[in-house]
Amino acid sequence: MELYQLQQLVAFAKYGTLSKAAEMVHTSQPALSRSMQNLEAELGVALFSRTKNHIALTEVGVLAAQHAHVVVSAHDNMIGAVREADRRLRSFSFGSIAPAPMWELTSIARKLFEGKTVSADLEETEAPLIRSLNEGAYNLIILLRPLGETDSGGKPRYRNIPFIRENLFVLLPSTHRLAKRKTLQLKDLAGEKILIHNKIGFWYSVCKRKIPGAVFLEQSELSALREIVSASELPSFRTNVTNSLDSIPSDKIAIRLSDPEVNVRFWCICLTEKEAEYAPLFDAMEKR
Repeated sequence: MELYQLQQLVAFAKYGTLSKAAEMVHTSQPALSRSMQNLEAELGVALFSRTKNHIALTEVGVLAAQHAHVVVSAHDNMIGAVREADRRLRSFSFGSIAPAPMWELTSIARKLFEGKTVSADLEETEAPLIRSLNEGAYNLIILLRPLGETDSGGKPRYRNIPFIRENLFVLLPSTHRLAKRKTLQLKDLAGEKILIHNKIGFWYSVCKRKIPGAVFLEQSELSALREIVSASELPSFRTNVTNSLDSIPSDKIAIRLSDPEVNVRFWCICLTEKEAEYAPLFDAMEKR
């Protein structure tokens, strides 16, 4: 017997008619009927009871369909597992709670893992990142804190590696009412109209929560935001990382924000069982 015959038998058991089963396995009804007759001949038993206008599985046919389902599922699982293993060997993927450490790690990984596809996802909260790490969708994740959970044997479940620090600044016109201050808090920006990129991970929710009454003028394209910031008198945000990447316009000043929530240390985290595999990456991070 052939795998496609078992797939067809499973389809008939699920949908109950030759026409619907044929549609779902992308064949014609006469071809499906002949295929099931050939399967019966191969097994030497009748799997269907047939009348002029009706066809149904016999009791033995139901049993055969159940076994066929196990075989088809095992086949599909094997394909999925093999392809996933190949994908992991050919790629390195991670998730991050903020963009700057994501940029830094992407640069390191691309140099270290030549020939692999390096991909990264940005999230505003840590729960989906931790879940994806545990499920094997990510090689590692970047959070604002180390993870201290242990496995059933009491051993550490995660390896936590300190990564870069990032501090938030507000960029103000030199004529702004707050421009003479050496430091500010987010609450000092209450009621302001503020330009903000809406793909900044955890920073986005912190700024919205900590600045009462502010009107956020959101931009999804970073290049467009840079142009608007350069031409506008409205406040915007920078960090010590982005300050090093983009020069501060001569008519503006970057003032550091003192809130603890926006002066952070990032952590790279992998499953302990993968620690040895990623040791070269961690060494490269420390030398950065």
